[in-house]
Amino acid sequence: MTKTNENPATQRFTSIIDQYKDVIAKVCSLYSSQSSPFDDLYQEVLVNLWAGMESYRGEAKISTWVYRVAINTCITWHRRNRRFTENTVPIDATVDPADTSADTAGQYRELYRLIAKLEPVEKAIVALWLDEKSYEEISAVMGLTKANVATRMHRIRVKLSRLANQ
Repeated sequence: MTKTNENPATQRFTSIIDQYKDVIAKVCSLYSSQSSPFDDLYQEVLVNLWAGMESYRGEAKISTWVYRVAINTCITWHRRNRRFTENTVPIDATVDPADTSADTAGQYRELYRLIAKLEPVEKAIVALWLDEKSYEEISAVMGLTKANVATRMHRIRVKLSRLANQ
């Protein structure tokens, strides 16, 4: 619900957040841990979206811009706080609540446990891929070439496979 006395920038920001809150939450979930709580990351992303709203030129889709801000915010947070971060992810936040089968829930837990061991940029690429983004969309969000995304995805799959077999 938008108040009529809000300025246009606030209305636009509120609209963007309403539309992309699940995207922001998903990215923050992948990067959150005990030392980097979900709420802190989410708030940091919102601050950066607000700060960057005026500079958004519309050259990319708004969803690409939101992903890019969310991912870059989380990666930057982890780089700034590297000595305090740990490779964990809150499993309950990653399991699809609509799926009640124990097997599927276990598979999700294992997948996200493995993803949590990836480097921050690798996590971002996997998150976008799991969101069924094309290599072209991933390259736009990450600022990489399409060929680089394909190469990294191959290496990530190999790495995840190796981690799963350990």
